[in-house]
Amino acid sequence: MQKLFESQRIREIEQKWQNDIKKLFYNWHWNENLKHSEIAEKIDVPRPTITRWFNQLGVPTQPCKRFTNLNLLNVGPKEGPRAKPKIKKEFPWHFNKNFFESWSSEMAYVLGFLIADGCVFVNPRGSHFFEFVSTDKEIIEKIKKALNSNHKIGIRIAKNPKWKDKYVLQIGSKKVVESLARFGIIQNKSLIIKFPNNIPNEFLRHFVRGYFDGDGGVYFKQHWRKDRNKFDWVFQTYFVSGSRKFLEGLQQALKIYTKGGFITKKIRGFSLNFSRKDSFALFDFMYKDKPEEMFLKRKYDIFIKAKENLMGP
Repeated sequence: MQKLFESQRIREIEQKWQNDIKKLFYNWHWNENLKHSEIAEKIDVPRPTITRWFNQLGVPTQPCKRFTNLNLLNVGPKEGPRAKPKIKKEFPWHFNKNFFESWSSEMAYVLGFLIADGCVFVNPRGSHFFEFVSTDKEIIEKIKKALNSNHKIGIRIAKNPKWKDKYVLQIGSKKVVESLARFGIIQNKSLIIKFPNNIPNEFLRHFVRGYFDGDGGVYFKQHWRKDRNKFDWVFQTYFVSGSRKFLEGLQQALKIYTKGGFITKKIRGFSLNFSRKDSFALFDFMYKDKPEEMFLKRKYDIFIKAKENLMGP
C-alpha cells in the first residue's frame, strides 16, 4: 500500500484535483455515481488499473444493480437531433378497387373473362391476388384499361414450342378477392364453380361474351361430305369448363336466345356446343353493339366470315 501512495502518478492526480486519492475515488464513485470505466477515462488510466487501486485503497465498489436502477430512473427528456419529417410515398400500383361493386357492360365482360381465364389466390405470405391470363395480349390490354390499372402485363414463356406464350395481368387486393366470392370466384374454382344467378338481364350478353373470349370458341371450316360428294361448311360455337354445373347454368340462361345446345364430356372438363343456327343467334346476342363493346377481334372475325359465306352480304 505504501508503494501506491508513493507513486508519481498518484501524487500528480492528487495535486491536480486538490484532494486525497481515496476521497476522490469515493466521491466520484458514490456521490457522482461514476463507474470504474468513467473514472479511468476521467484521469486517463486503464479501467483495470482503477479497479486494482480501489482494492488496494479499500474503497468499496457499488453493485452493478444500483447503476442499472439509476439508468432506469433516468427518463427525462434528452436533447438530440430532430427526426427528419417522413415523406409519405405513393403506392406505385393502382386500379379501380370498386370495379366489381356495381354492374356495367365492362364489369360484366371482365367478370365473365375472369371466371373463364382468370383466378384468385393467396400466396404463402398471405397476400391476395386476382389475375387474368390469355394468349391474346389484345384482350389483356383492354381489361387493364377497363380496370384503370397501371400494373405491368407479364408474359409466361411457353415451355413447348408448339404452344403460345401467355400474357398475364396480376393485381393484389384483399378487398377485391373477398368481394369476388359472391360470384363463386374462389381459389381452385375451376371444377366447382356454378353459373352466377345474380347477373342482371341487361348485362348477361356482356358476361357471356367475356366468358366466350376466355373459354369459348367458334369453328368455321370446309369439310368433305362423302354422302353429298362435295365440300360443306361446318359452323359451330362452343363454351368449355371444368364444371358441368356452370355449363348447365349457362345453357339455361341462353335458352331464350337459342333452341339447341348440348353438353359433352371432354378429356379435361366439359363442352357446351351449338350448331349453325344457334351460332348465328349467339353472334347477334353477344355482339349487338359491337363498336362500343369489349371483344376479342380474332373470334369476332370468324363469325363475320361465316356470315359472309353462309348468309351473303
